[in-house]
Amino acid sequence: MGTYNGIRLQPGSDPMNEADRIQVAHEELDGCLVANLDGVLDTHTYGHIRDSLLKLALEEPRAVVAQVDDLQIRSEPLLSVFSSVWLRVNHWPDVPVFLVATDPAKRRSITGSAVSKFVPVYATTVEAVGAAEKGPARKRRRAVYPPVLMCSAAARAFVRETCRDWQLDAWTSDALCIASELVENAIEHAGTELELRLELRRGMLTIAVRDGSPAEAVLRQGNQGQPVGYGLQIIADLAKVWGCAPDLRGGKVTWAVLTTGPRWFEKFPAWQAPSRP
Repeated sequence: MGTYNGIRLQPGSDPMNEADRIQVAHEELDGCLVANLDGVLDTHTYGHIRDSLLKLALEEPRAVVAQVDDLQIRSEPLLSVFSSVWLRVNHWPDVPVFLVATDPAKRRSITGSAVSKFVPVYATTVEAVGAAEKGPARKRRRAVYPPVLMCSAAARAFVRETCRDWQLDAWTSDALCIASELVENAIEHAGTELELRLELRRGMLTIAVRDGSPAEAVLRQGNQGQPVGYGLQIIADLAKVWGCAPDLRGGKVTWAVLTTGPRWFEKFPAWQAPSRP
């Protein structure tokens, strides 16, 4: 075993076993989710660590705190896994990501790396949890539906009522369009119970759908570069940003953040609006 800028490096081992060499256990502490990373951070476990932290962030805690004392890091560039998580959750669910390294040498090494520009590093879990602010005021509403097409109309009614209650008349049409596409995409491709989330914070409206399928939502294009169907193409053009990430229940959450701007069908008048029941 050697070291790299104070970080422990592990000798080579069978790559087939690398993905089994990381455990991510978590607990709740004062509204934060604290993850203890135990094992090796290398190219084989990078994705597992990233997805595990993303799953915690989608639970919308005050912060995700990753304890790295028991994490053996193969090389400094692999620390980008933490800035990658920060980048994925920066727009939504807008949850801060903190690192905890009680070992001074490891903490200095991480602080001296590029990742510290995005993810603060603390000496103790108590310090990290204490640094987590209450966060921006959020309004939230949720509704659960079975995977049947008729629920699309119920979901639109839920969105319309929420936009009226939250005085978002200017955003209602776009929010209805995004919600319809997310719900119908989940019904068609996941076929599981789904949860529709609406969230308003910092002047941005997020529409998110959780379903039970781990298959990632992907924006596809045809041979001529045209979008295949409406679906995610509409969402990508309407939303400020959108994304898809795995959740703790073994499924995924697909989400879009909506801001004011030109309506999608006004920007692309050649497209015919899909009919709705």
